[in-house]
Amino acid sequence: MKIHKFEKYLDVFFRDITSLGSFAFHFFLILFIAALGQLTLVWQLLFSFFFTLIATTIIRMFYFKDRPHKQTHANFIEKIDAASFPSLHTARTVAMVMIVLNAVQKNAVTIFLVGFSALIIYSRVYLKKHDWEDVAGGIILGVVTFFLALLV
Repeated sequence: MKIHKFEKYLDVFFRDITSLGSFAFHFFLILFIAALGQLTLVWQLLFSFFFTLIATTIIRMFYFKDRPHKQTHANFIEKIDAASFPSLHTARTVAMVMIVLNAVQKNAVTIFLVGFSALIIYSRVYLKKHDWEDVAGGIILGVVTFFLALLV
């Protein structure tokens, strides 16, 4: 009985953590950084926002892999959303964290953001939205996005 209740709390915790890798969170982070007047950082985050979305969509157009819990799809947009590889949450989170760490360069912030991103990445597997190879692909895409964003 107690294990079931603990699992329920874990499910809620990881559901909430995974939302920190969402479009909405990334968008509000960009607005917050813009309010601080950090325009270079804003452009890098905007680039990462759109690049990860476009790259993931293109990859999923040519390589469809079902999610661990399959999603049905009736049209192109639903099919792209139902695909699992690469993990867009992971790619977006890795790129975002690396861009922010590059700008901030503080040890305490690094420890916090690396832990934060690890929880988001693990949440995708825990919630059965992705397999480990999906998040590995997302990590690679996020790192590539970071280095491209530095050129912005």
